[in-house]
Amino acid sequence: MARTGISFEQVSHAADSLVGRGEKPTIQAIRAEIGTGSPNTIHRHLTAWKATQAPAERQSAKLPDELASALAQEIERQASAARADAEADALDARQTADSLAETGEALETEADELRAQVEQLTAECDEAQRDRDSARQIVAEFREQVKQLEHQRDDARQELAEARNRITTLTEQRDEEHSARLDAQRDTKAAEKVRVDAERAQAVAMAKLEAAQQQAAERLEALKAEQQARKADTDAHKQAMGDLRNEWRERLAAAEKQAQDAQQRAQEADKAKTKAEVRSEVLAARIDTLGAKDGEQKRLFEDGKKR
Repeated sequence: MARTGISFEQVSHAADSLVGRGEKPTIQAIRAEIGTGSPNTIHRHLTAWKATQAPAERQSAKLPDELASALAQEIERQASAARADAEADALDARQTADSLAETGEALETEADELRAQVEQLTAECDEAQRDRDSARQIVAEFREQVKQLEHQRDDARQELAEARNRITTLTEQRDEEHSARLDAQRDTKAAEKVRVDAERAQAVAMAKLEAAQQQAAERLEALKAEQQARKADTDAHKQAMGDLRNEWRERLAAAEKQAQDAQQRAQEADKAKTKAEVRSEVLAARIDTLGAKDGEQKRLFEDGKKR
């Protein structure tokens, strides 16, 4: 902030005080009287004050010639002394003015340099302020980025944990499906064995039936021959033959029933085999699907690990 200069009234009052004490009002004396002030400013106000100190006009009085002559000589002497003082004051003023001019130029140069330094320091201060604000903004943005990265890291960890859980679940499902597939294969083999056993039982029943029919035919032929040979025993043999026929009919019906049961078991075994094959195909398709999903989950897991 620029310093407020002294006023004309201050310089005028100081000069009047010095003159009143019988001292000469010089620039140094006035500055000492005021206690402050620029020599240039004091010189300017002191010059203006001296301009106001012109002697006032006096009304001339009529005096005797001798007194007038003596007064004129005294006035001339005082005027000469005053001129000498004025010339000395003028010389002192010129010297002071030259000194003040040099001092003023030096002070103005120094003031310009100081103003330039102040402007430079102000610019540097503004730039430092801008750099500080920019640094604070960068730090704030960096902290925000750190927060976002921490959130992304937490989300990635959560996704990785979920992926691991899904992989564990899919692995368990795959193991269960594999176990079910093995069970289905075992069921298929068991059904195949049942079917083979049923076919064998059917074949045995058919063979027995054919043998029984063959035996019945042979016995019937023998009975006919015996009927022809023993006509007398026809009624007895007829009764016996009736009983025998009934017996063989029952045995034949039982054999046919056994054959039908064996055939039904064979059909049921075929159905069980078909169901087992369908189930095996379904399980194989599910295992293939789970294998594809497992590969995809492993790929996602590897991608998560790379991140």
